[in-house]
Amino acid sequence: MMKVVTGIIFILIVIVFSAVMYKNYMYNNSKMTSIKDVYALNKKVKPLYKMVDLGNIFKKYPKKVQGLTFGYICPGAMKTVEYLNKTLRGMSEGTIKTRVKKITSEVKLLTDLQFFVEIYVIYRKFIYNDLAKKMGELIGAKGCQISELITDRITVLFGQLPVKIKSKLPDDFYHIRHNTLICSKNKKLAEKRIELLKSLYSAQENFANICDGKRDGVSGCRDCCSSNVKNKDYSNCVDSCMRY
Repeated sequence: MMKVVTGIIFILIVIVFSAVMYKNYMYNNSKMTSIKDVYALNKKVKPLYKMVDLGNIFKKYPKKVQGLTFGYICPGAMKTVEYLNKTLRGMSEGTIKTRVKKITSEVKLLTDLQFFVEIYVIYRKFIYNDLAKKMGELIGAKGCQISELITDRITVLFGQLPVKIKSKLPDDFYHIRHNTLICSKNKKLAEKRIELLKSLYSAQENFANICDGKRDGVSGCRDCCSSNVKNKDYSNCVDSCMRY
């Protein structure tokens, strides 16, 4: 009798384990087909945001931009969101402000989610194993799919901004660059990005390259970087200046 009971318990365990494995397999191999899927994912991953710590890469974090948790992943995104925040503060109440506020909120949400996906795809080895496992259960092999949907939506949102606001966006391509990084299987590209961020931000009090914005079409970036950074960080400084 005992053998029969033990056998039944074993079979039940196998069935439950197989069901869980099948569920995970189907989730990881399903496709993200619409922005609705992205928003559904956002609700699931949001509780994990507070667990992310990239202290192994960055010795100092930047001053936070209102509405962004992972802005430090991209200075261009930080500048763009701060610009939108500042613009909103200076606008009079009305339908236009309401529309811009709604667009800005969605841009912030999607930007954070894209960077969360990037942290899993690119910086996974720098976060705690238990967190990486939880992120993997939700993102799986769909990082590129998620990022592409986010990229398409942010592009649409930027296009919906009033012309005067849209024309002054500091960086309306950051989401496209990060989508390329997330979807690329080029390890050297990912490593270069990590080294760039480490070099630019670990030693900067406010997590900002002092020469960003100095590009003038001639030698502005080179002149600024040669005067303000150490030799070993010169190329990274110029790279950031040219990008941001």
